[in-house]
Amino acid sequence: MQPLKYIFAGIANTAIGYGVFLTLITLFNMNPAYANAIGYGVALIAAFLLNKTFVFSQSTTDQSTLPKFILAFAISFTLNQLVLMIIYRWLGVHAEIAQIFAMTSYTIAFYLLNKEFVFNKHRTEQ
Repeated sequence: MQPLKYIFAGIANTAIGYGVFLTLITLFNMNPAYANAIGYGVALIAAFLLNKTFVFSQSTTDQSTLPKFILAFAISFTLNQLVLMIIYRWLGVHAEIAQIFAMTSYTIAFYLLNKEFVFNKHRTEQ
């Protein structure tokens, strides 16, 4: 059930982040890397709240949860940016399509990091 909840939360975050990304590159002709960073920044708050409460069912968090979440995001986002730049710049695929592959890499990495590192109740209880 948890992976399904993550998918639903991810759909909401993806819609927010990709919507900002598309708006910035199409209406403002912004560099895709900057538009991507802004899109993920906008969706980050919603991602934390949805993951904490809806996906991983935590009503409270300790002081380490937010820093761990930000670290998990940074690792996943770095992977996303690398995939985006490889596919967009090196392979010449349109940014709109390249970002779909980049988002996939981000989604998988972020779920695994949140599940095993950020919101893992067994590790926080030890």
